[in-house]
Amino acid sequence: MKLLLLLILVNSLIIYAQQEEHYELTAVSFHGNDNMPTSQLQYVCLSKESPSWVSQLLNKFTSFGAKATYFDSLLIPSDIRAMRSLYQSKGYFKVKFFPEYKILSEKKEAELIYNIQEGNPATFRKFEITGIDNIGAELKKTIFNYVKVDSNQQYSDNFVTDKSNFVLGYLRDNGYMLAQVDRPLILVDTLANKVDVKLNFSTGKRYRISEIRTERTGVGKNLVSDTLLKRLVGIKPGQTYSYYDIQRGQVRLYRTNLFTSAIVNSIISDTNGNKVPLSITADVGLLNELSPEVITNNEDNTFNIGLGLSYTRKNFFGNARKFTLSSAGAIQNFSEFLKTYSFADSNLYGYIDNRITIEQPFLFDRFVNTKFETYLTFQKRKSEYKSTLYGAKLSLDFELPQFTYFNSFSAYLNIEHSNYIYQKGFMQNNLAYYFSKYFPQDVADSLAAFVLAGATKSDLTRESLDEYIGFSLGANKTNNIFFPTTGYSLSLLFEDANSIPLLFYNIFKKEFNRPAFLKILFTGTYFLPIYDTPLSAFGVKFRIGNIFVYKGNKGDIPLNQRFYSGGSNSIRGWGSRELVPSDPVYSLMNPTPEELEALFVKGATTGGFFTLEGSVETRNRLIGKFGSAVFIDYGNTWNGYENIRLDQIAVAGGFGLRYYSEFAPIRIDFGFKLYDPNDNRNFFKKKLWSELLQFHIGIGEAF
Repeated sequence: MKLLLLLILVNSLIIYAQQEEHYELTAVSFHGNDNMPTSQLQYVCLSKESPSWVSQLLNKFTSFGAKATYFDSLLIPSDIRAMRSLYQSKGYFKVKFFPEYKILSEKKEAELIYNIQEGNPATFRKFEITGIDNIGAELKKTIFNYVKVDSNQQYSDNFVTDKSNFVLGYLRDNGYMLAQVDRPLILVDTLANKVDVKLNFSTGKRYRISEIRTERTGVGKNLVSDTLLKRLVGIKPGQTYSYYDIQRGQVRLYRTNLFTSAIVNSIISDTNGNKVPLSITADVGLLNELSPEVITNNEDNTFNIGLGLSYTRKNFFGNARKFTLSSAGAIQNFSEFLKTYSFADSNLYGYIDNRITIEQPFLFDRFVNTKFETYLTFQKRKSEYKSTLYGAKLSLDFELPQFTYFNSFSAYLNIEHSNYIYQKGFMQNNLAYYFSKYFPQDVADSLAAFVLAGATKSDLTRESLDEYIGFSLGANKTNNIFFPTTGYSLSLLFEDANSIPLLFYNIFKKEFNRPAFLKILFTGTYFLPIYDTPLSAFGVKFRIGNIFVYKGNKGDIPLNQRFYSGGSNSIRGWGSRELVPSDPVYSLMNPTPEELEALFVKGATTGGFFTLEGSVETRNRLIGKFGSAVFIDYGNTWNGYENIRLDQIAVAGGFGLRYYSEFAPIRIDFGFKLYDPNDNRNFFKKKLWSELLQFHIGIGEAF
């Protein structure tokens, strides 16, 4: 006994001496962790590697950086407990740890090493659900089908939690308002390396809604009726209690913008038998609003900044209808503008948009968010063209059932008149580029000038009236809408142009002189679980689209309906809409001047008919709300999928900075042209600022 006390005393003295010496912990390493990422082990351990000398130096003079950390052998047992818990949460119940450390006295440094024997993970043998005998057969069937597990399925705490949450939510969405679940009973057979799981639920009674109570407050409380509140929530007396329906009803209230706050709750204290009343409490705000705004968005893959003013009348003629009159204007090349600081007309481009909008939450007494808008828009694209667009659009946003793969579905009908006036210099440059493939450059320039010498404003104008009908489907399966780290999202757009007028023209045997086409665009993003912290993400984006023309000329498709690449949400080494096909839509050999004019007007305009894009990006939080990104983007647009060539795929790489504000990330990205299909010069012979670098300011992540 005396010997044991002596050993403990000596060990304590050694530890005390080491702590007094303050050995800086320069390395914490893990060996043998083949199935557990090092980052996860580092995250749970209390022993942390000391930060770099730069970080320590910053910390001495500023609030940034971090102080040095020192070796403490007393933390080793806590580290092992934390790592064992982590391993067991993923089914490694036989894991063993063998810690060791090295003291480098002369450097006043220490190194900590954890040697790990993981063993094989345990698999499920049985997954049992109890306590639900009193619920209906169909409900039990759904639950049992969902919790079935394969005997080869590796055990994990997250898997058990997901199953438990699903069953609990399913019960509460089907009347069992007070359903509860006990802590899971986990039995591990270490000899067979199998796990039995038992989840016991207490369902309670199955409730129905007895009545709907309402309470209105706020300055506009007398301008909104109780009937409208009940209609928006969409739950009726006698209906089976559903927590999902209550949440959805609250979302509908907020979507109307009528209320500064809105809460839908069941009143548990007033239950009577298996009946429970529902309470709707809404604070009604002002129904008339005049709103100035500063515009910041990423439309057309570029950061836009501008000003706007809108007037809104809420509950317009009742039924939560909203009337809005708005006008806005924005500079669309703000990043380029910052590089030149010039207000010259040739450098400044953007848009002015005027709209009248009517939006309502119902369509034929069903919950279909319906928006009708008319608009008049003026655009100017650098020195390319000026356009005037006006039209009307009807948009329908449908509510989908609770358990569907796609969680968003919308449809629209748009009728638009467009008028484009091309800039003569832009047309001449494009035409010269086309001729340079067959003639020397000086001849090409002269020929282009000759063709357009007598061109008038009417010669440079294109005008059309088109109809578009389309729908889009979306599925978001990520773990976080604003900063996803795992999961994926899909978006699919189908748009048909001019099929309805084409049908009527055919019926009445009249000539149809506009293009009819189908546009399909698919976008997919996937976030790989490379990092084991919610502050970092690794994402991949892929985008592909094509325009199929089944009637008329491809070159007559309006410019705003074509595909463009380049910009802050696209290939970031290029400016907005800079990556377009270099060849005209049509190719004529030895044409007459009249044919050349027709060729240019129809075929040598901007925009492509097939697009292919992709991105790979890592996002990492640096300090506080500041983060960074490193990315590679690739892609281009072509006149058709048959024109794709690998040597025409542009590649950009770069880095960016992020500030994660309360409403959305604000970002600055610096993109470099790693491979420019239109410039074969050596990368290192190009000018950094004017030929290689493109920077973008954006709101939200690039994808």
